[in-house]
Amino acid sequence: MPITSGMTVVFHVAAGPRLGFGHLVRCRSLARALGVTPRAWVRGSAATRASARAMGVDVLRDTISLRDVGPSPVLVVDDPAPATASACVRRAQALGVPVCTIHDAGRARVDADLVVDGSVGLASYRDASRLLGPEYAVLDPGLRARRRARRVPRSRSVCIALGGGAHVFALVPMLVTALTAHAPGADIQVARGFVPRKALPALVSGQWLAPEHLADTLVSAEVAIVAGGVTVYEACALGVPLVAVAVTSAQQPTVRALDVLGAAIDGGWLKDVTSARRVAERAARLLEAPAAQRRLAASAKALIDGDGVRRVAAAIRTLGARGRSKERASHAA
Repeated sequence: MPITSGMTVVFHVAAGPRLGFGHLVRCRSLARALGVTPRAWVRGSAATRASARAMGVDVLRDTISLRDVGPSPVLVVDDPAPATASACVRRAQALGVPVCTIHDAGRARVDADLVVDGSVGLASYRDASRLLGPEYAVLDPGLRARRRARRVPRSRSVCIALGGGAHVFALVPMLVTALTAHAPGADIQVARGFVPRKALPALVSGQWLAPEHLADTLVSAEVAIVAGGVTVYEACALGVPLVAVAVTSAQQPTVRALDVLGAAIDGGWLKDVTSARRVAERAARLLEAPAAQRRLAASAKALIDGDGVRRVAAAIRTLGARGRSKERASHAA
C-alpha cells in the first residue's frame, strides 16, 4: 500500500557487527509496508554502511539534513542508545518534523510524537502517541503470505538463526557440533547474517545460508534455534517450533517471556560450549515431540500475527498527515 501523497519517510538506525542488524532489518520492513525506498542515516562503520547498501538501503550522507530529504518528512529512529536517539528527536522536532521512535522491551525509551515497542512481555496498549505490545511487532510484510500457506516441514530439519552480527561465527560451530551429537542425521541449515566474511567457519555438518534464503528455510524447518531478536518474532509469526536463545543479556527478557507464553522453549544464554550442549539437547528433544511442536506453533502464531508492521505503518501515515496539516497552517498564517 503506498504512503499518503506528499509524505517523505526517512530513518535513523544503528547497526554493526557487535550491535547486529535487527534495527536495520526492522526499518527496511517498515519502509516496505509504507511503500517507500528505505532511506537511512546509519550509525555504524563504513563496512556497516556498505552492508546496509547490500541490503537495499539508500544510505544517506551525514551532510544531508532533514530539510534536504524531501517534502513533509517523518523521521523514524531505531537506535538503542538513548542519548543518540534523544538528540535525533530534538533536532527533528526543532524543525517541526514529526518523529516515531522504535524500541525493544521498554529499554532506552525516548519520548517522541509516536513511540513503538512491539515486544512480547508488554501489555498491548494504543493511543495517539504509543503503540505497545506484540501486536505492533515490526516484521517483513512478506511474512503474511508465507504464514497463510500450508506449512509442511522437512523431516528432522533444523534452522539456526542467531542474528546478523559477527558473534554467529563463534557461536554457530559450537552449536552445530553439539546438535550433531544430540540429533544425528538432522538436516542443519544456518543463517550467516549480514557481516561480510571471505571464509566462513567450517561446520561438522549442515551448511551456511545467505540472508535472503532465511525466510524460506525457516518456514520449512521442523524446529528452529533462534536468537531473541527480530528473527524470533518472524519465526513465531510463521508458526515454527522454537528453541529461543539469548546471545546478549538484552535478549533474555524476550526469551523468558516467549517461554512463559508457551510460544518457545527457553534455551537460555548461548555463550560457550556448555550452553551450546544445553540448547542442542532441548532442540533434539523437540525434534522427537510432534505434539509439543504443534502446541508451540499454535501459541506462537496466536501471539505474533504478522500484521504489526501494517498497524505501525498506518500510525506513521496518520502522523505524517498531522505534520502536513500543521505545515499548511503555518504557511497560511
